[in-house]
Amino acid sequence: MPGWKYAFSLNREAVKAATPPGTVRLVEPTATIPEEDGTAAQNVERFSKYPLPTPDPADPLNWAPWRKLACISSVSLYAFVSNFISACIAPALPVWNLEFPEDQRKIEELMQFVAYNVLLLGFGNVFLVPVANIFGRRAIVLVSTLILFISTAIGATTSNFVGILIVRCFQGLGSSASETVVPAVVGEMYFVHERGRWMAFYTAALASGSVIGGISGGYIAARLGWFQVFWVSAVLAGLAFLCAVLFVPETIYERGAHCLPIQRNLPRPSRYWPRTPAPYLSLVTLPSMHMTLPSRFRYTGELDPTYTWYQPSSSGDLSSTALTPARMSKHARSSRATGLTNFTHHPYTFADSLKFGMYRGRIKYQFMKPWYTLRLPATWIAMLQYGGLVGAVAVISTIGPQLLILPPYNWGADTGLLFIGALIGIVLGAITTALLADRRLKAFAKKQDHGYAEPETRLPIMLPALALGTGGLLVFGFCAQYPGEYQWIGLEVAYGMVAFALTQVPSLWFSYLIDAYDQLASDCFVMICILRGAVPFIWLLFVIQWIERDGYLIPFGGFTVIMGVFSLLIVPILWAGKRMRIATARYVVGNQ
Repeated sequence: MPGWKYAFSLNREAVKAATPPGTVRLVEPTATIPEEDGTAAQNVERFSKYPLPTPDPADPLNWAPWRKLACISSVSLYAFVSNFISACIAPALPVWNLEFPEDQRKIEELMQFVAYNVLLLGFGNVFLVPVANIFGRRAIVLVSTLILFISTAIGATTSNFVGILIVRCFQGLGSSASETVVPAVVGEMYFVHERGRWMAFYTAALASGSVIGGISGGYIAARLGWFQVFWVSAVLAGLAFLCAVLFVPETIYERGAHCLPIQRNLPRPSRYWPRTPAPYLSLVTLPSMHMTLPSRFRYTGELDPTYTWYQPSSSGDLSSTALTPARMSKHARSSRATGLTNFTHHPYTFADSLKFGMYRGRIKYQFMKPWYTLRLPATWIAMLQYGGLVGAVAVISTIGPQLLILPPYNWGADTGLLFIGALIGIVLGAITTALLADRRLKAFAKKQDHGYAEPETRLPIMLPALALGTGGLLVFGFCAQYPGEYQWIGLEVAYGMVAFALTQVPSLWFSYLIDAYDQLASDCFVMICILRGAVPFIWLLFVIQWIERDGYLIPFGGFTVIMGVFSLLIVPILWAGKRMRIATARYVVGNQ
């Protein structure tokens, strides 16, 4: 298998022609179709569907559009509610001392309600994602939304500091799957050339939850009372749970019954029997797709080590269907037993979509697998950039309302209006991502001789977003340091800049990880969310003391430098992302 030295010794043409995991042929070779009169010809380009769908109606790739829309809307609602619940408490913190005068708390103590929530939101995935890989996505989404609903309802009846802190921790745990399992669900329902726009839809819902929660939380607490924040959140969590029960089927679909096992060596072509022309399979020519050995080839010789690989058993045969035993009819099971491949498929009904309870085993391996993804450079870059942006939003959403209560602003219960700027940034980020991501991928594939689509193709779109997000921190710090009658406009614009980046950057990274690492993507999301929880937790714990000592400009200037360094890490991926995928291919095919 190729390594780092090999990958960076290849010339540009060899890298362009190579097909490591993640490189797929999106555009079929141009076909020349003659007209009926035989005098003219027409060139036709066709986009391939990848992953390859099976004929089974239960295959998520084959679901009806209404079922896909219902599923992605439901999981996006869950993501929205999770971030709404996480954020709505921040503008309500000043109400605590008014609601509970016998339990007065400093603002840095009350900020623990936010800090520990985001910490558990990230670290909860260390447990939930491996369990989802073992028992299925549907089961974990249902359990998570149920935990979120129950803990929020309990919070509406809890009136002591420690009790609320515990509730906030369980709310974070119940929200964890919204940022790991849910993007995996989106990736398993859509083809490569469709994921960009639907991932933008999901991340827009994810980011807007924080904004809507920030806008409404202060109003609800100031006008209706502290406990109503939890009651409103409980209603939303209950709705998310109900939608998950009805409209989120299991999206893990086993495709690999007829695929070859992973092979790190390939036979010599001359040893195939009968001696018919055999394909030359190498790093340069083997497409990164789920391949099977044609039945006419029978290998009788020994193996040669070469720089090539087969994908693992996660996709179906090109000429036959891979089904789980539970989905086969009696005739289909007997057909498999006799070697026939004309399986009979049951229609996929609404009752089928309500089932759950798969078991995939390998418990120890599933819990260790997320940590193996730290060998993939893209995991580190995505986790640092996403963690930095979430930390920036967490600090702004917590500090901003406290700032606007003070003179010369004196906004009072209207401090949530700070989030209007963020809402505009989210809408713009979602629209630009949805319009550009898939269009750029297809346009790039059309220009290539081989018609290959590369995961790195979408990433340049995030360069302006990273610049805006980094600059937004500095703008916010400057406007906060020098308050004035109209400085709130700068605060709004700065928050919008960071929110734009928070919508676009994770959307493109999630699509990249799903395209490049397939079934390892959900494990990459675990590591990303660990840092996504740790960075805002650390920043929120010390930012108040730092601001009290040095003002706003120096702390936010420090955050700007940190985010700037994280943003520059995109350059190696843009320059040598495919070489990195070639170098780390053995980790991908060996840990699917």
